[in-house]
Amino acid sequence: MKNLVIAALFVFAFAANNANAQSDFDKAQRNLHLSAVNTCGMIKSKTGHDQAKILQSLENLKTQVTIIQDKYVKNPPAEYAKDPLFASYFAQIKDVANTLETKVKNENYKGAVMNCSHFCMTFGKMHAINGTIDLTDMMFNWTMQISMTQFMIDAGNYQGAKQNMKKLPMIYNKVSALKLKKADANFNKSFENIDELYHSWLEAVKFEDYTKAKEIFKNFSGAFPKVFKQSI
Repeated sequence: MKNLVIAALFVFAFAANNANAQSDFDKAQRNLHLSAVNTCGMIKSKTGHDQAKILQSLENLKTQVTIIQDKYVKNPPAEYAKDPLFASYFAQIKDVANTLETKVKNENYKGAVMNCSHFCMTFGKMHAINGTIDLTDMMFNWTMQISMTQFMIDAGNYQGAKQNMKKLPMIYNKVSALKLKKADANFNKSFENIDELYHSWLEAVKFEDYTKAKEIFKNFSGAFPKVFKQSI
């Protein structure tokens, strides 16, 4: 339910960033988001875990949060100045890092993976509330709804999957609009692969070829993280 509420915020609070406003803050939060994604990439590794490296990455991430808190919580950027929740977003990000730290110390990597999405959810919530939705937020929302639809299919809830798919065209269009605004040739090239997989998956679901859809979804999920990271 929490995921669906935040997804709704993404859809209905979609807006473009003011490219020149608070560039220092924008850069700081992007770097923080990238650090969180990189750290979660290590946690999600299927080839083994370097516990010391992950813990150091989490410590560095918390240091980044502290720097942002010290600089901006009492003097928020103009586009966040009216938001009474502004300070809470960074406290939440630090809480997620602390939760991950505990799980990594206990070598509970599966549990840690389940908490990683809360980083993106927190950034998305902050941006949705303040009208600063960016490409990374919409990419996260896009893959979340694709995954939700596929999970419904896996559970045999085909009617629910068809209903959930109705959300996807609007989300995809907003991803496309923000991708156009980003105007990054390298990102666009990388996006082509997941774009093709996405449309193939849609076609398979449309024609109720659920075995094929599941295989395409697996390939999409494997290719998505690299492209997602490039969006930040």
